[in-house]
Amino acid sequence: MRISVFISIIIASIGLQSCNSTVKSVYRDDFRSASKPEIEKVQKEVNAQNSNKSILFLTQVYKGEKIIITQKGKTIYSEYPITNLNNRIASYLSFNNQQDLVIKDISSKKEILIPTKKSSKHKYVYVMKKVTKGKFQFIITYSNTLRPIK
Repeated sequence: MRISVFISIIIASIGLQSCNSTVKSVYRDDFRSASKPEIEKVQKEVNAQNSNKSILFLTQVYKGEKIIITQKGKTIYSEYPITNLNNRIASYLSFNNQQDLVIKDISSKKEILIPTKKSSKHKYVYVMKKVTKGKFQFIITYSNTLRPIK
């Protein structure tokens, strides 16, 4: 009986470790900011001037795989983004930061959650994919600083 409990604990801890390694959250405002005219232009372009709107940036390692983004079960984005090697941005869009956001990466079969608790405090959310030895990890950076896009 002790062996089965021990094996169950090991399996559970391995499962928890693999869950934690899929998504990493970072909070940063210490990088160079875009100019005020660029900030205004980007916010206007995606209709994110209001405080209840944040902007989601899909950044690095997007190679044309299907990405579906939903809020409250409704699809707000379904595209095949490719990272621009010059500005390291694949795509960006505004979303209601008063509702949870779910991002589904069809090729890796991963789903990540951007919770309201975090997005409502940050104007910009950057989502980067990282691939190490065939394993996917998403790094989510919450920020109130817009990185230069150009």
